[in-house]
Amino acid sequence: MGNIDSDGMDKNVLEKVLALVYKHTGITMAENKKTLLQGRLRPRIRVLNLNSYAEYLTYLESHKDETQTFINLVTTNETFFFRTQRVWDYFNKELLPNWIKENPKKTLRIWSAAASTGAEIYSIGICCEEFRQKNPTFNFSLVGTDISTDVLKEAEKGEYQGRPIEGLKTSNPAMFEKYFKPSANGFKVSSDIQLKIRFAPHNLFQQYPQPNAFDIVFLRNVLIYFEPADTEKVLANISKALVDKGRLIIGESESLSSLKTTFKFVAPLVYENARG
Repeated sequence: MGNIDSDGMDKNVLEKVLALVYKHTGITMAENKKTLLQGRLRPRIRVLNLNSYAEYLTYLESHKDETQTFINLVTTNETFFFRTQRVWDYFNKELLPNWIKENPKKTLRIWSAAASTGAEIYSIGICCEEFRQKNPTFNFSLVGTDISTDVLKEAEKGEYQGRPIEGLKTSNPAMFEKYFKPSANGFKVSSDIQLKIRFAPHNLFQQYPQPNAFDIVFLRNVLIYFEPADTEKVLANISKALVDKGRLIIGESESLSSLKTTFKFVAPLVYENARG
């Protein structure tokens, strides 16, 4: 078998890989991501006993079932529990109390639209469960989706070790003690939280199957990977999945101010779906 070294992806092949990343994920990557892409794809090429990145592209074209594997390889998934404290302060102190006042008998429906390995949606679940314990009539349901099926498998396990769990121990030791128990491979989230969550694959460039399905959508640290026109397409799909006046929560490096959307600013990183 040939040597797939660091010079094995020429400009022509790199451009084709970047085009495929965009086609299948909507993510716009620059040529400076060459090293990252080589590192992600090289092990798979060896598993398939192929000789080059160009051969892999041919294989990908003729084996449609390889598409999801390609998506899993090229997407970046890094997530932490309770990332960006002011988001959680707003969620706990304003959003949840106001929602139950306005919707006393309804189930709050929340979508983590780029769930990755699950730290965000479990953070949401812990906050909702804490709120429910103080407000027994409150009920909630959570959906976590991602374009990568690999990370969804990890999210469904609800088992963590390393940086995410160490960060949680430091930032929220009480929550860690209350909702995580030692397991064979680290620490596992409480089954009470897991039972409230459903995971499913979803591409943000497609409409969610049910309109008006959610009251709140978390879409954090994802829009930064899209060009403005593509961001607007994604946000149009999010708007349809949200109820009118539903809330969208985005990442700390993101803003909707220069985009054409149905969303209006409510608080830092928080927008209202103002479809009218």
